[in-house]
Amino acid sequence: MSTIALLAGLLQVALAQDEPPPPDALEAPVPVEAPSPEEADGDGLARIQALEEQVAALQQRAEEQQEELARQQLRLIPKDKLRFDVEGFYRTRGHVFTGLSPEHEGAGRYLDHRLRIRPVFNYRDLALLKLDIDGLENVVWGDNASLASTALFSGGPSSTGFDGRSQPTLQLERAWMELVMPVGQFRVGRMPSNWGLGLLANGGDEFDDWFGDNRGGSTVDRIVFATRPIAIAQTIAGKEDSGIPLFLAFGVDRLVEEPLIGFNGYRCVSGISWDEEGFDPRCDANDDGVTDLEHGYTDDSRTEDQRSDGWWADNTDDVAELIFVLIYRGEDIRYLGAEGDLTVGTYVVYRTQDETESEVLVLDGFLHAQWRGVLAEGEVLHIGGTTRAIALPGAIGTTEDPLYKTADIWGYVARLGYQQPGWKAVLEHGYASGDPNVADADFTGRPLHSDYNVGLLLYEQVLARVTAQLWTETASGLWSNGGVYNSRYLHPAIFLYPFEGWDVGKTEVIAAFLVAWPDEPDGAIIRCRAGEDQCEQQLATASIIGWEVDFAVKHRWHEHLLFSLELGWAHATDRLPLETAGLNPEGNFFTLQSRVGWEF
Repeated sequence: MSTIALLAGLLQVALAQDEPPPPDALEAPVPVEAPSPEEADGDGLARIQALEEQVAALQQRAEEQQEELARQQLRLIPKDKLRFDVEGFYRTRGHVFTGLSPEHEGAGRYLDHRLRIRPVFNYRDLALLKLDIDGLENVVWGDNASLASTALFSGGPSSTGFDGRSQPTLQLERAWMELVMPVGQFRVGRMPSNWGLGLLANGGDEFDDWFGDNRGGSTVDRIVFATRPIAIAQTIAGKEDSGIPLFLAFGVDRLVEEPLIGFNGYRCVSGISWDEEGFDPRCDANDDGVTDLEHGYTDDSRTEDQRSDGWWADNTDDVAELIFVLIYRGEDIRYLGAEGDLTVGTYVVYRTQDETESEVLVLDGFLHAQWRGVLAEGEVLHIGGTTRAIALPGAIGTTEDPLYKTADIWGYVARLGYQQPGWKAVLEHGYASGDPNVADADFTGRPLHSDYNVGLLLYEQVLARVTAQLWTETASGLWSNGGVYNSRYLHPAIFLYPFEGWDVGKTEVIAAFLVAWPDEPDGAIIRCRAGEDQCEQQLATASIIGWEVDFAVKHRWHEHLLFSLELGWAHATDRLPLETAGLNPEGNFFTLQSRVGWEF
């Protein structure tokens, strides 16, 4: 009897563990009754033997249950978990324009999509794998490839972009790892690149523009290491980390490897004799004194299957760059007698390509400060160096080397504002240096990044179309693509937050004015007026490129759902060859745009 009681007690203890196994993992013990004294006589011996057998079976079952309980408890021990999350957004944007296509009466309309999905695989916040998957990238709504056999009948829509070219329905754009170590963080892979206000490197991931939306973003193949140098020095010295938010990063980018556009470095014209001007012995393949090769400075007719088997081993045509970042990022810190934010840093890029003898240094500085309601921020960049990579039609370079160019490019944006509950006022001034003659040895013009949007029309649409039409495909590298181009501008804006503090989401009302002046008129994209002698013809009468008025109402529900309604009126002057570019020659433009999005 004592044995049975002991076993029953053991079973109760085993079944009362803090982390019990599932109910079906253990069986309930078989109840056992002790025989009465009367039953002990006669057949009592048999009953005792049966009871002993039951005890033995119960002991075996108890051992099995204890083993199963141990296995279940092992399963309940916490493991290093691999977490999975998804970030990204989807948005659709509608556009109505007047004046951009005088061939068609009335307004032009279209809608487009953009989807970005970022799966994140996270191992204990120590190792992360991130992917950027883009879908329907700026694809226009509708059956734009005539997939439906008859226009009156419905059909599945195509994946046609605004430029009329087919786009991938879904494409893996980026994939990179982030590895956290005691001394810093490594990032390796194909990743977004973003710095400052986004004038040079703009990731294109956020809804961060006053007007318009991002349409692409900067992507690099990069290995970068970031650390806090002061914290490391204090740890080595045996001192406590003071928490100073100073960050240092350096890395290596690979930009181009064996481009399909082959670089020759010189031009050949066949049929020139050795005693004639323009004879180049490199163009005389059989050494008979007459040139028999014919090609330009570059050869853009190659296809992928024309690459040699060892193309990957040729490093002379690779474009590589070293990056260096030093930034102080202070949030809610005390300075000048009050709490505020202060971020200041520099971004340095050293880029080379042996084949074209290119050596370029990019310096970019950034400042952001908020203090007692005052906002001050800005970014300034300079691109300098030498190159033989710019082979434009009609380029003259120097007498000795028509391809040789010296780069001296500037750009900046500065903002000064004041913010109080319910409103904010900001004055923005920006600049992108121009080039009065892209064919000479000085290369001084480059637009700001196309995802840094200034207004809805003057830069985003009008100048973008003028540069694309007049530079054509052969010089597509000179297109503005909607970025600030060869000009300086003023852009004051007022922001109102009418429902601040209400539990109805965040509403933002923006009203802004934009006026732009030319920097270096070239006579083609930006015309000269009287007194500007760098052009052979002075056809313009206006001093400004144009002006624009913009208005927007934006609302965000539940931190994720987005809506905006945006309007823009613009007038472009005779500084731009509007009629040549196929735009309204009177220079009047209007747009109504709306966005619906989900940011997750």
